[in-house]
Amino acid sequence: MKVSTKMLALSALSLALVAAAPVAMAAVIADLPIPVKPAKPYHFDLITKSNASPYWLAVRDGADAAAKKFGVSVSFTAPVSGLDLAAQIAMVDNAVTAKPAGIILAAQNPKALLGPVRNALNHHIPLVTVDSGVSPNISDCFLATSNIKAAAHLAEYTAVHLMHKKGQYAIIDYNHTSSTGIERPAGFMKGMKAYPSIQKMGPIQYADNSVSKGIRITNDLLTQYPKLKVIYGANDRSALAPAEAIARTHSKVRVVGFDADLGEIKYIKNGTIQASILQAPYDMGYYAVVALLDKIAGKAIPKRIATPYMLVTPHNVNTKQATKMIQQYIPAYKQTA
Repeated sequence: MKVSTKMLALSALSLALVAAAPVAMAAVIADLPIPVKPAKPYHFDLITKSNASPYWLAVRDGADAAAKKFGVSVSFTAPVSGLDLAAQIAMVDNAVTAKPAGIILAAQNPKALLGPVRNALNHHIPLVTVDSGVSPNISDCFLATSNIKAAAHLAEYTAVHLMHKKGQYAIIDYNHTSSTGIERPAGFMKGMKAYPSIQKMGPIQYADNSVSKGIRITNDLLTQYPKLKVIYGANDRSALAPAEAIARTHSKVRVVGFDADLGEIKYIKNGTIQASILQAPYDMGYYAVVALLDKIAGKAIPKRIATPYMLVTPHNVNTKQATKMIQQYIPAYKQTA
């Protein structure tokens, strides 16, 4: 599929999903002015949390597509681990020293990256954050899913359709320092508070993006809480781990999560994962480049932009809409019957 055709399809999908999904942010990607091809071949740096996750590679693909369309270039760099905060801080500092025309950043920690972001802005380098921002939001533009709203949406679906408004659940998260790692459990718990007969069991467990650690945590939860109905995994690795553990033990506990790769799609299709919030990482990368070009051109851009999401279940996973969202993560994915 050609980039232009793909982007038209994704943009149309994005507008439809944003309209359908509850979001707290004031603007959507359609509010960004359409840039013209700049006279200079600008170079941007894209720095994400890690360099291996399909999610961050999708952000890179979106940025690369926009760069190709508008005649600019983007270099991609990220720590091997999403927990290597020192490496990410050094990467931002090095980017500032190199003086690119702009920086796109997914911050591992909203407070720790505040200083490096401020340093970039003080050097008059436009900086856009994606997925995970800094606190307070001093970046020129922040493109992200409304994580609290999306997680609350997932909790409501879980409570009503999977738990019948009563029972026990547990949470496996990937860290407690990034904005997404903080907001997704908070949103889920907020949604569950509407149902007094539903109880969270134990503290939030942290798997540190390790599937093997998440499997061990899941096995402990299944032993400690034999009446558990649902485990919520707050990102792709945190959902894949309990899905694999439950598949091995043939437990009746259901999994709900955030994001997806081929492993998780398999578990959604067989019903082990009963629901997952799928985001738009490709759109984040693409429109981050657009936002930088608009900023450089002196155009007014929103401070915060909501990117679309969709709640995918075994019942809708094979629809065209779900297929397009999955392709944000897995470009070669094909719809199945």
